[in-house]
Amino acid sequence: MLATLRERGVSISLGEGFAVRPGVAMRDRGAEMDIMSELGARGLGAVSMEPDAARALDEFATLAEMAQARGMLATIEFAPMQSVATLDDALDLIAKVAQPNFRLLVDAMHFFRSGGTVSQLAALDPALIGYAQLCDVPREGAGDYANEAMFGRLVPGEGELPLAAFVAALPAGIPIGLEVPMRDRALAGQGPVDRLRPAVEAARRLLEAKE
Repeated sequence: MLATLRERGVSISLGEGFAVRPGVAMRDRGAEMDIMSELGARGLGAVSMEPDAARALDEFATLAEMAQARGMLATIEFAPMQSVATLDDALDLIAKVAQPNFRLLVDAMHFFRSGGTVSQLAALDPALIGYAQLCDVPREGAGDYANEAMFGRLVPGEGELPLAAFVAALPAGIPIGLEVPMRDRALAGQGPVDRLRPAVEAARRLLEAKE
């Protein structure tokens, strides 16, 4: 994989999958972090599935500490279906962890669906934001939130989120990724290139407008 990354000129901005959840200790995940570090990942992504707030705080502090030891960022992605559900929840956690490499991951769907506004985003200290994710959805959900988030997002511009303003409010220089799972289109036979090309092109237009 390292050889392919070098050959293609690709780097990894975020290694995901480091959820804080009951029954799993972050201290036991050092080998996985080592792999992400060896692959050159800039940071580690985490969400909170831990209802015990005190344990969640301890585990996120450990995540940040272990990431720092490997020269990496750690991020918290808040989402309405998680125990860290809103921007305010995430900011409170970051303040309590109090480690400079522990930062926000701002996902467009979760940000707006949890009540976030562009003015709130623009007012944040840029140093708090480590990563952002683009997608589109209707402003109001209907049905299973988790299913929509994991399988049914839209290409930027196909939904109702104010993505141009969202991108404009983000700090310069942070990685901005696409999270646009479209399972129904895949099951209907649309190939990955045909699914992804419109999303990439739409994201590039948004970034060009920001510049």
